[in-house]
Amino acid sequence: MRAGVGIGLLLDRLSFAIAPKTRLAIVGPSGAGKTSLLRLMNRLSDPTSGQINYRQRPLTQYPVMDLRRQIGLVMQDSKLLGQSVEDTLCYPARLQGKSVATTRRVLQPWLERLKIPQDWLNRQATELSVGQRQRVAIARTLATEPDIVLLDEPTAAQDMGYAQHLLTYLANPETVSAVVMVNHQLELMEHWATHVLHLQNGKLVNYQPTDQVDWGHLKQAIVDAQKDDNWHDDWDETP
Repeated sequence: MRAGVGIGLLLDRLSFAIAPKTRLAIVGPSGAGKTSLLRLMNRLSDPTSGQINYRQRPLTQYPVMDLRRQIGLVMQDSKLLGQSVEDTLCYPARLQGKSVATTRRVLQPWLERLKIPQDWLNRQATELSVGQRQRVAIARTLATEPDIVLLDEPTAAQDMGYAQHLLTYLANPETVSAVVMVNHQLELMEHWATHVLHLQNGKLVNYQPTDQVDWGHLKQAIVDAQKDDNWHDDWDETP
């Protein structure tokens, strides 16, 4: 995937490419445009200028539903369509006309891989925590076997043990061709990502292989940028 985009005041003149087997961490302070970038890559939003190419073709040349089967997106507060967990997980396969029995048989390994207990299956979305809903949404997306999976803060609402399990699973090149992950937990990204894309104020600061990243400098830059943003928010606040 290759992106060269601008979108209003959120993102400005970004240009980068993602090769197969890449594990890309998108990092930066709050409001930097990280989630906006994920939305562009899945066509939940379209750029106001420039374009994003997937397999040497602009995203706009793909039917949206076909594109989203190839480039799956899981947002931080995932929606489960008001269905039970089992119905949510089965939904993509049912859209493809697969029988209930076939769908459940295909689904079972994903429950084991992503540690989704059997007793969750009859629960409704309202009975799950944010982290549990996100775990189900990730399983639903990975079960469709996308070429690229986009994840927005998938470890933020998980305990550290499950976060490590998920990252280990996503690091397997046989799991998915490429993973793009917004994540503020730099201590996890340092050992998981192959590349790091640093955004600040909607602009690309750096796009580097992980072994070239100065992690101490990166962490301080994000902290300083966040402090500056908070200071401006306080200054602009009307008494």
